[in-house]
Amino acid sequence: MQDVVVIGGGVIGLAIARELAVRKSVLLLDRGSTGQGTSRAAAGMLTPLSEADDQGPFFQLSCASHAMFDAFICDLESETKVDCGYSKEGLIALASTEESAKAVRCRFEWQKKAGYDVQLLSADEVHELEPLITVPVAAAVYLPGDRLVTPRRFVNALRESCFSRGVEMRLGPHVEEIGPHRVRIGHMTIEAEAIIVASGVWSGELKGLSPPIPVYPRKGQILSLGMPAGAFRHMIRWGSAYFAPRPGGELVVGATNEDAGFDLSNTPAGLGRLLIEAQQISSHTGQYPILETWSGLRPATPDGLPILGPSAVPGVYYATGHYRNGVLLAPITASIIRELVETGKTSQFIQPYSPLRFPASNAN
Repeated sequence: MQDVVVIGGGVIGLAIARELAVRKSVLLLDRGSTGQGTSRAAAGMLTPLSEADDQGPFFQLSCASHAMFDAFICDLESETKVDCGYSKEGLIALASTEESAKAVRCRFEWQKKAGYDVQLLSADEVHELEPLITVPVAAAVYLPGDRLVTPRRFVNALRESCFSRGVEMRLGPHVEEIGPHRVRIGHMTIEAEAIIVASGVWSGELKGLSPPIPVYPRKGQILSLGMPAGAFRHMIRWGSAYFAPRPGGELVVGATNEDAGFDLSNTPAGLGRLLIEAQQISSHTGQYPILETWSGLRPATPDGLPILGPSAVPGVYYATGHYRNGVLLAPITASIIRELVETGKTSQFIQPYSPLRFPASNAN
């Protein structure tokens, strides 16, 4: 009998296990090695402002989680002595056409009026911050509060913290069925006060769920280049393309967004597009060596929002469907699930993310 069973060892599952382990006995189950799926493939950009067009509930949830990160990383690094590759240099959003410039300015205007720290830049000011940008700049906004974390380091730190807090991990077993306060693995049944489904794109395959989880994969291809030291300091977003400079001279370039099922292959079309866009942002990148290429499967939902909260099965909670925001939402998701398990309620407004919001016909 465990207090809590967490199904899924990605960034969400590890963050939840770590949070609950302060007061509960926690068993974490993962079908593979922890943090080797979607979490490993992420770029690690913590940028709720850069794509937001309004102050809706999801934006507020993202901002609340973003506000937790400085302290979260500080505590995590202090506890584990693992460097998470955390950067506070901010993000520059670029526009090269009049249409995209209008969108950038509109976003700047509402965010400035709402009191957020955003700065409209001229082309000269952009080049002062990032001299190697060569794409034409019609408009640009600097978001100094945006953050970047290195997901593979972040996952390692979360794993080490879980170990130090007494979380038991069993890697490899396939959870076949979930019932009220129990999990079945083959012929073995594990009972628990609470069961947390945090297995990303694999969440919908579990039997016994009520309601079913309508999660499906969206493939993202991504690559990294070897840049000279200090070549780029800030995250850069240009349309759907982005640069994420990591410590040690790695420049991450991403990312595609494809409906390709569970196919994780890298393709000439996908990587070719990323390489072209990278050279459009900065022609200098054409001389940088390719360090690595990879793909990840984002857990998407029909409305693009995560699935958070209690299910219709007693003792079973959902924490999945974070799509492109798993790393960003890890701290707030862990806090929400801890509150639900310990008190049955949460201080956050989570009604938009209720597992019960999908009609049964859309859940398969």
